[in-house]
Amino acid sequence: MSEEWIVCRADIRNKMHEAGIFRQDEKIVLTTKGCVLLEHFTGKAYSYRMVDLHTLKAKRLFSRPTPLNEAGYRRAIEKMAAQSESGMPFVQDVSSRASGLLAHIFYDILPEYGLVLRENQLSLSLAMLDAMEKEKVALCEAEVGTGKTHAYLMAAVIYRLFHGEGQPVLISTSTIALQKALTEEYIPQISEILLEHRIIEEPLTFAVRKGKNHYACDSRVKTYLSSISHNNRPEDRKLIEILTALFVGAVSLDLDGLPLTDYVKERICVENCRNTCGFSSVCRYRTFLRRSNQGKADFQIANHNLVLADILSRKGGRNRLLPEHGILIFDEAHKLPEAARQMYGISFENVELERVAASIIRAVAGRPEKRGALSLCEEMLELNTALFENLKKFAGVRYDNNSMEVIFTPSVLLSLKALSAVVKSLSVLFYTADRRNTAYRRISGRLEQKQENLAVLCDYEDFICWLEYTGVTACRLCALPKNLDFLLHEDLWNRGKPYLLTSATLSVGGDFSRYMHQTGIDLLNQKQILTVSKASPFDYWNHALLYLPEDMPFPNTRKTAYRKAVADRLEGLIRQSHGHTLALFTSYRMMEMIYQELSERIKDFPLFSMGKGRLEAIREFRKSGNGVLLASDSAGEGIDLAGDILSSLVVVKLPFPVPDPVLEYEKSLHEDFHEYLAEVIVPGMLMKLRQWIGRGIRRETDTCVFSILDCRGSGRYKNDILAALPDMPVTEKIEDVGIFIRGSKPESYFGDKE
Repeated sequence: MSEEWIVCRADIRNKMHEAGIFRQDEKIVLTTKGCVLLEHFTGKAYSYRMVDLHTLKAKRLFSRPTPLNEAGYRRAIEKMAAQSESGMPFVQDVSSRASGLLAHIFYDILPEYGLVLRENQLSLSLAMLDAMEKEKVALCEAEVGTGKTHAYLMAAVIYRLFHGEGQPVLISTSTIALQKALTEEYIPQISEILLEHRIIEEPLTFAVRKGKNHYACDSRVKTYLSSISHNNRPEDRKLIEILTALFVGAVSLDLDGLPLTDYVKERICVENCRNTCGFSSVCRYRTFLRRSNQGKADFQIANHNLVLADILSRKGGRNRLLPEHGILIFDEAHKLPEAARQMYGISFENVELERVAASIIRAVAGRPEKRGALSLCEEMLELNTALFENLKKFAGVRYDNNSMEVIFTPSVLLSLKALSAVVKSLSVLFYTADRRNTAYRRISGRLEQKQENLAVLCDYEDFICWLEYTGVTACRLCALPKNLDFLLHEDLWNRGKPYLLTSATLSVGGDFSRYMHQTGIDLLNQKQILTVSKASPFDYWNHALLYLPEDMPFPNTRKTAYRKAVADRLEGLIRQSHGHTLALFTSYRMMEMIYQELSERIKDFPLFSMGKGRLEAIREFRKSGNGVLLASDSAGEGIDLAGDILSSLVVVKLPFPVPDPVLEYEKSLHEDFHEYLAEVIVPGMLMKLRQWIGRGIRRETDTCVFSILDCRGSGRYKNDILAALPDMPVTEKIEDVGIFIRGSKPESYFGDKE
């Protein structure tokens, strides 16, 4: 017997299905020496047939009243061997069978469902499968239109089928929108196709995992529902209906799918889930976690922050947040470095000890330890105030409007260490005072966490530290490990599992070194790394135009002449393209000033400005048909404006990385500024620019003009930009924009609501 055939029959089932061999409800029960044994229950007896895989001819073997036992299977093997026409085993290695089936799916099956063959997509999927089989860390860059989601989902399904992978595939994303697309479109579609072609026998399953604040807490829903029901206000009737449905289990616990305001969600989401809660025995959130953590689903879908939180939780000896998994796929992987900064960094706010103090005052009322606790509490608040006053007084370089360099002077260190000691004393007091007191245990835990953060900050030399303002008086002391790349290498990549990172922008001209350095992947042996870059299949040469004016002034928002030049050129582009424009800014202030200026000039096309209400502005722009949207860089990724609604994308200023403490630290590691510029700043700008340009053409039929109104785009960095972007015609004449638009758009385009 060939054990390999028994491990996976996906390709055999598909081959026999397409040959029309299967009868209704017939299934494969054994494969050996190039033959397949089929079983079919007629209602009275079990009927068995054999199929020769060389000839695909079927022969009836025997029937019996009961299914085959072990001895029966041995006799069946002997009969099949005797009746096989080829007499030779049809042997092929598992990897060849897996890649063969994957290619067959893309070449022959998916086109039946309108998913046309894209050679780059198939090549990408095969590379992903190869990386999974060899347990590599694969960086798979796939530009817009390549079809990377289908590529990695198909590769993952085939890998699990052929390699007996029982653990779920973990897919990590950066946005809820992609999670919805995976669960509502991609996975159901793939499942249906593979089931129909007998490649899988059961539908693909998934579990979506989010942070606890995305789910409703039964106890908090009940409390809030009672509160607003007591007020008996007519305007709350709809809200009461939704909350009642939520409480009785008529709707999902997932708050993202409910029409509730952020204010309401904050008051009913899971906050601190404890065994002492009155709902703990019937808690639906805990039930959801138990089921999800069983790991029975084919796919676990989470976001980058939750995946990293799970890794850090296990590293710290705490409970798992996610079940054990096999393959880990990071989609939207360009966002992973930012998520890693958030999860590995620590912060200490100037008001957080005040909140703990308020809890302490309530907890010790009437208790014998009240006097000692309040005395320590008062000392803690005084030291906290002194610490932040010293931090502000001795702050160094200002990185931007909100953050400053921290200088650890002797007085700052003295305040920090004294505060850490007092917080520790308070924590010990509440830990030893009364272990049966739930409030005391909670306060002790909070104080212990604060003390741990303060202890870390005392060892500041291993951290990048800065002071960040979050309000008029509110601020926080932030710290990030200097060896974050090493920590990611140890916690993630050095685990001997397949990792797949994919995005439209992971490299600069096929060079992944900047991204690999940020994530610690460059610390691996090169044999463990696979890099793949697939260009967009879209025809940029005939469907796009790059406008690089040579007469724009150097970007300086303080100068009136620069602001006027941008407004004038932007107005000219809007008229040349008849609206249909998205202008991307790196500064809110500049965006608002240009919006005010254009509001006086542009009357023919609806004008929108994307402030904090991101989705509303995009929705209105899409609805307008021929509008103009001025937006911040958050609109430069993650939105899909296919068709003619977006026909002109304007980059007002090149998106160079904003100075911050991490970049300042990286700068100190380079011997000279030019090296730092070439290895850090320019690659960062080009990767962001590619993300922005990727908004312009989303479908094969789209046409778009791309404009860069930054004189450095037509000067110092022109060659870098042209090398990084898809090949397309370039012009410095604004008249060519109008000629391109008139030559590439239908008549209806020019009549849209004009």
